[in-house]
Amino acid sequence: MQQVVKQIKERRKLQLQRQDIKYELWRLDDTEFRKLRRKSLPIKDDSRFYMNFYLSERNNKNKLNLAELFVSLTDLLGDSGDWIDDWKGSFSFPVLLVLEKEQGNFFYLMDIYDNRGTLYFSIYRVLESDVEGYDHQMAREPFELEFSRQEINYFISYFYGYLEGHFHSRKSLISSEQFFKTIGSNHIIYGYQDGKYFEECYEAQEAYQAAIEHLESMGICSNTSQDVNSILQTITSEIV
Repeated sequence: MQQVVKQIKERRKLQLQRQDIKYELWRLDDTEFRKLRRKSLPIKDDSRFYMNFYLSERNNKNKLNLAELFVSLTDLLGDSGDWIDDWKGSFSFPVLLVLEKEQGNFFYLMDIYDNRGTLYFSIYRVLESDVEGYDHQMAREPFELEFSRQEINYFISYFYGYLEGHFHSRKSLISSEQFFKTIGSNHIIYGYQDGKYFEECYEAQEAYQAAIEHLESMGICSNTSQDVNSILQTITSEIV
């Protein structure tokens, strides 16, 4: 007899407002992100902005390390997606970003992810109708009347500050289970151990591997990949 399995999907949503723009961040799963990405135009990154922004963060006493960023994003948006470059990165949080402005609502994709130890925000303009002639792989300058370069950079700065505030206000309430994650390209290990969030970068492969083995010997699990049993349980569970 064929069984129909019902699944209840919890959709995380975050609402923010700065100046005269309202932002809605709707969490997407990997499949939804890929489908929308095929109908979206990538917006060019502003490398100079990232460089200046992270240089300015060096003296910020509230600056978050990768472990603190990861648990803050997880607390706000749910578990990380799996569509990542697991050599250069360790998490990905894709969202639908809806901008509410006086001139209308505009739909963007945003992938919040780490790359070689740095937090990035990739942004794409969603095409709401099938328009021929667009190259969906070519990065474009921002659409200035919708989401200008200045507005994008402002939003990234604001959202980063929001993550800092969220972590420090919710720190005692965030799950304290010990874990670690790795970024092989840069020999980075980060996680939570003995009541502290840590991030370490090792110069040599040998020291990096030894640190991983030491954490594993202490019974601390890497949550770089989801436990197989939990995947099987999710697939086969039935919600009555």
